[in-house]
Amino acid sequence: MVNVIDWLITTLEAWGYLGIFILMALESMVVPIPAEVVLIPAGYLIFKGSMSWVYLIVFSILGSLAGSLLSYYLAYKIGRSGFEKLGKKYPGIPFWNQKHLKSSENFFRKNGHVAIFTSRFIPGLRHVISLPAGFSKMNLIEFSIYTTLGAGAYNLFLIFLGYFAGTNQGYLESHITLMVGAIAVIFIVGFLVYRIVITRRQKHF
Repeated sequence: MVNVIDWLITTLEAWGYLGIFILMALESMVVPIPAEVVLIPAGYLIFKGSMSWVYLIVFSILGSLAGSLLSYYLAYKIGRSGFEKLGKKYPGIPFWNQKHLKSSENFFRKNGHVAIFTSRFIPGLRHVISLPAGFSKMNLIEFSIYTTLGAGAYNLFLIFLGYFAGTNQGYLESHITLMVGAIAVIFIVGFLVYRIVITRRQKHF
């Protein structure tokens, strides 16, 4: 486990801020790259002095916004029917099938524009919430603001966790398995909550 974390830290240090931008852009689309495995190690790099708070926060948010805007644009141009056809043609692409599209649309319709903000904290949902926003042709400025605020808050939280791990390195080394397990549990619980909410929403439509 420690070797994996060391590898992540070394890789992110080599890729720099451009790597952070690209990974967070992919994370905000349909590529299953958890933000947790990118920004927590990146936060540790702040403690090491390899990265700065300002640049890391800025590039991570810009990456999240860029990926979200690309998803929004594709949904705006292709439309729901277009994504349904792509989902049937390429069933292996995560979140593009009719089930996920309907789930994200129901969540967006029920929770309004604030869904763009809250979805950033929910694993699975944050990868697809830009699609219903594009389908419904949500105001681009409002979409960008809610996305920036939501992504900024969650990214900062993850970066702080990584920095905290650095300032408490002795604790980290002795409790690394427990901490990784806790992060995994948070991720799983968040996904389960998302599924429960979506299931209840679907019963009302």
